[in-house]
Amino acid sequence: MKTTQHDTELVVELREDQTGDILATGYGRAVPYDQTTQIGAMSESFARDAFNPADVIGKPFAYRHGEPIGVITGAENKTDGLYIDFNIVNTAQGRDAATLMRTGASKGLSVGFKPIKSVMNRAGDAIQHMAASLLEVSQTHMPAYATGVSEIREDEEKEKTMSEQTTDEAVVVSEDIEAREAIGAVRQELAALAASVHVAAPVHELAQYRTLGEYRLAVYNGEIESRALFDQVTANNPGLMPPIFSNIVRGIFDLGAPTINAFGRESAGTTGMEFNFPYWDGDLTEIVAEQVDEKDEVNSVAINILKGTANLKTYAAGSDISYQLLQRSSPSYVDAHTRIMLNSYVQVTDIAMVAAVYGARTPYSYNFAADTTGAAFREAVFGASVAVQTATGMPAEFVLVSPTVFTKIGGWSTFFPSNYGTFNVSGTAQSNTLGVSVSGLPVILDRNIGGSAIIVSNREAAKWLETGPFLVTQENVGQLGRDVAIYGYGAAQIISGAGIQSLED
Repeated sequence: MKTTQHDTELVVELREDQTGDILATGYGRAVPYDQTTQIGAMSESFARDAFNPADVIGKPFAYRHGEPIGVITGAENKTDGLYIDFNIVNTAQGRDAATLMRTGASKGLSVGFKPIKSVMNRAGDAIQHMAASLLEVSQTHMPAYATGVSEIREDEEKEKTMSEQTTDEAVVVSEDIEAREAIGAVRQELAALAASVHVAAPVHELAQYRTLGEYRLAVYNGEIESRALFDQVTANNPGLMPPIFSNIVRGIFDLGAPTINAFGRESAGTTGMEFNFPYWDGDLTEIVAEQVDEKDEVNSVAINILKGTANLKTYAAGSDISYQLLQRSSPSYVDAHTRIMLNSYVQVTDIAMVAAVYGARTPYSYNFAADTTGAAFREAVFGASVAVQTATGMPAEFVLVSPTVFTKIGGWSTFFPSNYGTFNVSGTAQSNTLGVSVSGLPVILDRNIGGSAIIVSNREAAKWLETGPFLVTQENVGQLGRDVAIYGYGAAQIISGAGIQSLED
């Protein structure tokens, strides 16, 4: 709580009946407006109408600050200050205060207040309270303004005169209205003259707060009025809001080459576009035979090593990329371009392998549409694996399926997650990894396989022959560009069609 003291023209009336609670009533100026008082090195003043009279009524009137002896019963803003009416209660301190004020020993009032809005000059040595909340008023014998002494003394002389003309039971201390009005007029003239001589530099209303923390505390406590701040938004500052781009190019997916990976890759060599390989397709049971009698002719058959041929095909794509796009793109266009072309190469060659394998397949009877539990699927895979072993000398190593088949497997009742074990179940299916197995064979999803195709085979039945892929570039100086291409040579090598079993009707 802040306090300020000043002299005033006090009028105190003592009641005839002093046995009740109210001993006396008084009237006086509590706060002067537009008058400066010196508080240490700081000059302080109150602007006109700084106090709200409605908030003043009911506040304590004190002997000293914190020691109430009455209550403020009325308040009024006038040109030169805030005037109050007050009661003094019949207590020891109340009687002392009434006597001090009636005899002129107490010549002024001291105001306790809380600033609401204040303005300080640029030099920081003068402050004016534009709005404040009154907390209490107390009488004081030390007025802040020396000019008030003569006024009080004049009132004292009138008080003595009036005291001689009244009885002890009805002592009235009055005020010289004409003198007070004259003094008020002189004060206004002096204030106007001071304003014309010195104009305080404008001070920002936030200057009274030393830190942001003090300001936030004042706002939280309601000590300052709220005010709207001007909105600063991004729409009004486009020059400072650059566009934002991720450094990752989304949507470039590596779906792999499941069919090529399952059968395996083999080098296509370094010369020629026709890949030749030797192979034999005879029946082992027809070569060796029993010699029934001695000196009989032993069995003899033709053993011919045949020549297989796979014609290499070229798979390629290219672009002419401008220097501007090469040098000014972020993230790098050429990096994204290369990744896209490489993934495309992988997908297209895998499709070629799927077509070659499916074209060389050997059907194995299985009714996919009628299978609702997966038990028939397990039986068919087992039987097809036996056929693969007969054709290649090794049992099946994998099962390649289309998305339609793979999705249906997940709903079969005899396929359980692997953590439940595989005892007395057809196989396992795991949604979080899309890992499926049947009779110990991995079931591999290839999105390039269509319909309800199911291929059971091993790495001895076919291979993908490949040289590449390669990335080649050539500067196109005349047009400030760069030619970028990807290429490779590949072909499907079908070794044994009987080793490629297709489960189908």
